[in-house]
Amino acid sequence: MRYLRPVFVLTLVLGLTAPALCQSFNDALRNNKAVIAAFHDVVAKPREYTVRVLADGKDVAFGTIIEADGWIITKASEIPANAKVTVKLNNGSTDAVEAKIIGVHADYDLAMLKIEASDLPTVEWRHSKEATVGRWVASVGLGSDPAAIGVVSVAKRKLVLGDQPPKVAMNPNTAYLGVGLEAGMPGAKVTQVNAGTPAAKAGLKANDIIFELAGKPIADDEVLRNNIQRLKAGDTIVLKVRRGDEEIELKATLGKMDPKMLGNPQERMGSILSARRGGFPTILQHDTVLRPQDCGGPLVDLDGKTVGINIARAGRTESYAIPSEDVQALIPDLKSGKLAVKVNPVDPKVNPKTDGTAILDAKGTITKDDMTSKLRQGRFNKVHEVPMTGGTTYIIEMKSSELDPFVTVEDAKGNKLAEAGSGIFTTRLVFQAPSDGTFRVVASSFLAGETGAYTITVRKQ
Repeated sequence: MRYLRPVFVLTLVLGLTAPALCQSFNDALRNNKAVIAAFHDVVAKPREYTVRVLADGKDVAFGTIIEADGWIITKASEIPANAKVTVKLNNGSTDAVEAKIIGVHADYDLAMLKIEASDLPTVEWRHSKEATVGRWVASVGLGSDPAAIGVVSVAKRKLVLGDQPPKVAMNPNTAYLGVGLEAGMPGAKVTQVNAGTPAAKAGLKANDIIFELAGKPIADDEVLRNNIQRLKAGDTIVLKVRRGDEEIELKATLGKMDPKMLGNPQERMGSILSARRGGFPTILQHDTVLRPQDCGGPLVDLDGKTVGINIARAGRTESYAIPSEDVQALIPDLKSGKLAVKVNPVDPKVNPKTDGTAILDAKGTITKDDMTSKLRQGRFNKVHEVPMTGGTTYIIEMKSSELDPFVTVEDAKGNKLAEAGSGIFTTRLVFQAPSDGTFRVVASSFLAGETGAYTITVRKQ
């Protein structure tokens, strides 16, 4: 009976039966004042434990108060590296309260914040199994109106390859191979080869399974896409392919991706999509039109109970929430400090050893014992301090046969100035120092969880 009253009110407003209501619900109805008003009571209590998260004074996400002494969970990837994080409580005050990031879970894209507070209203959880397909849900904001409303479109499900958008957004300058792909278990199975493309010229055929790229194992189609996306037109790649019982080696010279092929324009209708919008271990899917900066807050049922934490605007008709029971299971680790995000310390073992031409010429090994940073969530990092002269241009090159290099240059305070990670096993960055001083050259990997040995050099151009 708990779902009767709001559905009854909405039925009266729109003059529809409940099934017809779900089928006829569209963007115009979502913005209908009478429809939204029917949800005022639904979000009245949840908005008390909803906060606005700001980074350097800019709205980046909502947050959900999980404990009365100032523990708040939110979406991690919308918070820029080294930003000053504050939150606005829904208590009538316009002042923002300083917050510390205590932990980040990279796979779920959740961050735990802590503020100095007491006696705060806290979230009321409900298992996501209660949020069955077709049930109304509301995304909570700070106002008396919900931030958005919709219905559950797919019940809780675990990550299946190809079922969500990739973690890494496609670069508009990305390279192009010209194949359709699906998971090959293991490998990337070619489902089609487009005529006249680099794939066709290289001799790839439908049903080929690509299991290695430039000596790097390819576990599935997403891994192959992520590797191809960070290459550039003109790069030549070596592919190892299983064709029936035979293993063959092919070379392909990549072309340039047609801008018209960068995703389906239909997916961007209705709202801007989240930068991190896929690859979550579990999701609850709903059809709410949610802004990226409105993720991180509670998704509630018609009783006002939280069935999930909104995590991404994923497509034209898709928004994702992390199911409530999964969020609750992560809270102890997020609070414990195990998942703490720290500024990268300088590793004294891999500091400059000049060879007469290089300002930095070093070898190092990235391990799982190394620190992670907000800038490269889920990646391990080594930092090299390099003195540079203002106005001078430097070539920074990182190489590895064990990981895909990614280089970031930071100032002395850890603020990002430049980054590059465009090539498999080699990354090259051109950087002009803005002033005299010591800069932090951060060696990392493109993909999360990668470790291995590397070399890095910094030379004047």
